[in-house]
Amino acid sequence: MSNCNPAYLERLNAYPENFARFITRIPGVELTTDRAAVISALTPTHEAVLKEGGIAPKMLRRAQQVHGNKVALVGDIGCSFPVEGVDGLFCGGKADCCLSIYVADCAAVWVYDTQSGSRGLVHSGKLGTQQNIVGELLRSMRKALGVQAENCIAVISPCIRPPHYEVDIVTAIKDQLRQAGLSEDNIIDSGLDTAADLDTFYSYRVEKGKTGRMLALFGRTPN
Repeated sequence: MSNCNPAYLERLNAYPENFARFITRIPGVELTTDRAAVISALTPTHEAVLKEGGIAPKMLRRAQQVHGNKVALVGDIGCSFPVEGVDGLFCGGKADCCLSIYVADCAAVWVYDTQSGSRGLVHSGKLGTQQNIVGELLRSMRKALGVQAENCIAVISPCIRPPHYEVDIVTAIKDQLRQAGLSEDNIIDSGLDTAADLDTFYSYRVEKGKTGRMLALFGRTPN
């Protein structure tokens, strides 16, 4: 898919070890309010993108996504079943797993440590942003992997924004990243509003729940 490697991910993908993708709207998929059914219908295309990058679908790691601020360390050993109770995942630089987050108006935030190669990916919607999930991710990466925020790059995905939503989650996320220690130059905002472009994105709010899910991916390219 040509549209899953957008310009706002260039800083991440400039590092040859990185596989960062954002899979947007997929034409021809029947949409319902049943999230599991829609994700099942989208999965073949999502897995095709993984295979194009040389990543086996079994290396996919998923978060349950409960609109909280908990994150989990994952690695090569495990399965693709969602990690319960978390909205973010992170791994060390040598891990071959591929982190994944589904969104349909909420923001996905990629975090990459340029020194160790450690990767993080979170789901930051209204509630997760209120609970500062990006701050929790960076604290957890520092505690578990020794990651220093000043060495990190963060990217904020397309998400719903004012005037289509009453809460400006992007401004809050940027503030939280700065407070955690990232420099302004290392915070990249896609600048795109999911509610403003239904040809490209899914929007839970605009489509009143009868919608699909975009998929954010962050893995390590095979050696």
